[in-house]
Amino acid sequence: MNEAAQIISNSPLFYSLSSSIVEQIAGKVQLVSYPPDTFIFNDGDPGDSFYIIRSGHVKVVKASQDREGEELVMAVLDPGEVFGEMALLIGQPRSAAVKTMDEVEVFRLMREDFSQLMLENPELLVQMNHVLDQRVSLLDTTSGGSQDALTREKFRSSRREEVDHIMLDLIFKLNMAAGGIEQIEHCKQTAILAQEMSKMLCPMVSEEIISGAYLHEIGKISLSKTLVEKERSGQELTPEESGEFSKIWKYSTDILGPLHNLQRQVNFIVFLGKERYDEMPIEAQILKVADDYQELINPHCRNKCGAEALERIRDGSGTRYNPKVATALERTIEKFNAVLAERQQSYMRCINRALDIKDSYTLSHSLHTQEMSLRIGERLGLGKREMDMLSLGGELHDVGKIFIEQEILNAPRKLTPEEFDIMKKHPVWSANFFAEVPGMDELACIVRHHHEKMDGSGYPDGWKGEQIPFLSRIMAVGDVYSALTTPRVYRRDEQGQKKAFPLEKALEIMDGMQPGHFDGAVFEAFKSVVMVQGS
Repeated sequence: MNEAAQIISNSPLFYSLSSSIVEQIAGKVQLVSYPPDTFIFNDGDPGDSFYIIRSGHVKVVKASQDREGEELVMAVLDPGEVFGEMALLIGQPRSAAVKTMDEVEVFRLMREDFSQLMLENPELLVQMNHVLDQRVSLLDTTSGGSQDALTREKFRSSRREEVDHIMLDLIFKLNMAAGGIEQIEHCKQTAILAQEMSKMLCPMVSEEIISGAYLHEIGKISLSKTLVEKERSGQELTPEESGEFSKIWKYSTDILGPLHNLQRQVNFIVFLGKERYDEMPIEAQILKVADDYQELINPHCRNKCGAEALERIRDGSGTRYNPKVATALERTIEKFNAVLAERQQSYMRCINRALDIKDSYTLSHSLHTQEMSLRIGERLGLGKREMDMLSLGGELHDVGKIFIEQEILNAPRKLTPEEFDIMKKHPVWSANFFAEVPGMDELACIVRHHHEKMDGSGYPDGWKGEQIPFLSRIMAVGDVYSALTTPRVYRRDEQGQKKAFPLEKALEIMDGMQPGHFDGAVFEAFKSVVMVQGS
């Protein structure tokens, strides 16, 4: 798959489409570059094309009606995201302008080619029509009243709020006293999710929303640990307990009283206890949805699966939650679940670079494991998402070894029991790298369990059989095969050189590990791959 097809296939809009449709789209696009601070198109221009961002960032803007020359920022878009499709789909002029924020490269698809592709591919037509229901900018909901005028101020490009990040970090530590490490992790997850949602809904309030997400629960310092844990787990509260809990939002802002500017910036959190979204400012509407969703999926709170949590949010849409904010949540989760966000990709590249500096063998072993895992996955007929997760899992499954001392990691001998106990912690440490990143929970689980065995004798959790994620079972085979067929520091030949086993010997050893070690179907697929391809 060429670069254009790869970027298109990784776009949240096209992620679910077949590779043949993606390649057809890639064959029609043109690569276009724009310098910073340039209009790609203007409000009122004909909708004759749409765009997929290859690199850089753009903002969707409208001209302010009351301040000539000032822009209202409706959304900020990252690499992989698309724009301009709405006017093209409905056959009307552009309803907003798009302006570059830095050096930008886009793939442009013209109307004629796009129309032909939709005629030839009903699957594409269905996917594009789904877009019509997903417009989410909150600017569209303002109509001119005094409250709307106040809301529109929050979209102005000239609006700048300077957050004191040092003081924010210091106050954030109150979360430990108020609710422990679980509260700290919840607030961080909520901040990441709310920030991504705000980029779609009202970008100019992102800083305040992040600050509010970090600090909105510090008022729990007023509650007993028992009550905090009871509410966190979803148990029903007594009327008296509910009354106590309802005060935490005000207490959170009261604590910030000496920091007048920070208190003003996050004062919207006092509205989080409201039952209806139309009683909240837009910052609180966004934070409320992100907060409730994270609480639903958090294993220390409600521990619901993502699909059930989204359904709960949908059930409250129109009353408890702003429908546009609920839609923005769904779009953000789709974006994260595709493992596509620019931040995620950059984060993973940093980890790999650090791993290579720490121990170049571990990285090469990971890439070898990734290659074999993907070949097994292809033989088993896995879909695109499973293959993407398998690729990432194989590449990143051993990054936790960054925490292991070189003396243990590269010991030219058998490890002592104490040293091996330390080594056995690396799957957990690997998983922890991703556990806090939205959309990475599945990857964290896959990575954590790649040393489990079918008979339950593996580590770190002693899972067995169907308990072990299927992709972890594939990686387990690829991991052992790579370990046997690459030179290892603890395995030496007669000349004292690092030794690798040939294919036939590796297969013999792995056959001897059955049936307790590997999934039978996965192992048979592996054997067919190496016997046919000879490596």
